[in-house]
Amino acid sequence: MNRLSSHNPQVAACQQRRTRLAQLIQAKSGSGVVILSTAEEKARNRDSDFPYRHDSDFFYLTGFDEPGATLVMLIQKTSFETYLFCRPKDLEREIWDGFRLGPEAAPDILHLDAAYSSQELNQRLPEFLANQSAIYIRLASNAQSDRQIREWMGQVRQQARSGTNPPEVFHDIDALVHEMRLLKGPEEIETMRQAAAISAEAHIRAMRSCKPGKREYQLEAELLHEFRYRGSQSVAYNSIVAAGANTCVLHHRAGSAELLDGELCLIDAGCELNGYASDITRTFPINGRYSASQRALYDITLAAQEAAVLETRPGKTFIDPHNAAVRVLTQGLLDEKLIKLSDVGSLDNAIELGAPN
Repeated sequence: MNRLSSHNPQVAACQQRRTRLAQLIQAKSGSGVVILSTAEEKARNRDSDFPYRHDSDFFYLTGFDEPGATLVMLIQKTSFETYLFCRPKDLEREIWDGFRLGPEAAPDILHLDAAYSSQELNQRLPEFLANQSAIYIRLASNAQSDRQIREWMGQVRQQARSGTNPPEVFHDIDALVHEMRLLKGPEEIETMRQAAAISAEAHIRAMRSCKPGKREYQLEAELLHEFRYRGSQSVAYNSIVAAGANTCVLHHRAGSAELLDGELCLIDAGCELNGYASDITRTFPINGRYSASQRALYDITLAAQEAAVLETRPGKTFIDPHNAAVRVLTQGLLDEKLIKLSDVGSLDNAIELGAPN
């Protein structure tokens, strides 16, 4: 993991987010317990794992990017406590896999009330669930997690004769956290700007290296170089590098197709920086010059993008920018006679028929 300090602005931001989440739950149900786990490592083959990627919601609330961890928040009407279950220190495993923060250091570094080994999760969770009014978890998202929750609840029910009961109300934690994540803080916006800047430079590098005779995978290599050289941790998604007819395949993976003189190349690629993604798509001529027909379509696409940007402002709905772009694209296709007005009757009919698709 990236080593954190207790003075890291990211840690302070996560603490503020947990406070906000507690306030939302206090307003919704008065009290409750939050259980949110991060992602597990996934084996690639034998003793090799896929590159690890934390769960975004978990990271948003903790800033902790080690696998196999669980966040628990006990929320009362006027206060709350935060606990982390994480992998214990293990010098032998750390020689193989790298540094572990461990439960001893986690409370001070991450501003938590306490931390425990993940090996204690099954022992302590029934205690945390006892006599809570509500539980906030991911509903029906993972069969193993659902089974684990049922087991903990069952252990609490066994204590009913002594007056101990499990939560009666289940809430989906995603609904609250995702609503919070819609509004970005200053530190998030700055990270997103940096990710976008890195991706922009990567696209420019790929464009400059592009020439007839090269292969799609060579342009992908230029992207990956720039992403990592400038400090991003990974791609935000599988990079799409498509030449010629491959540009019509929406999720074409960079292959070995040759870049041919007179054809276009499409790149849809972005990096991930500290958990935040960028996403840029550009189409450009392989030989550096658009033909007249290519330029016409490029100009239509640019106008559609600009129309969408104008509709992206407070008070507009999520679909408004899309509709604005669709209208400009469709009108452009009609103007270029790629759609015949005699076939569709009108611009609105063409849109209704799904012409831009």
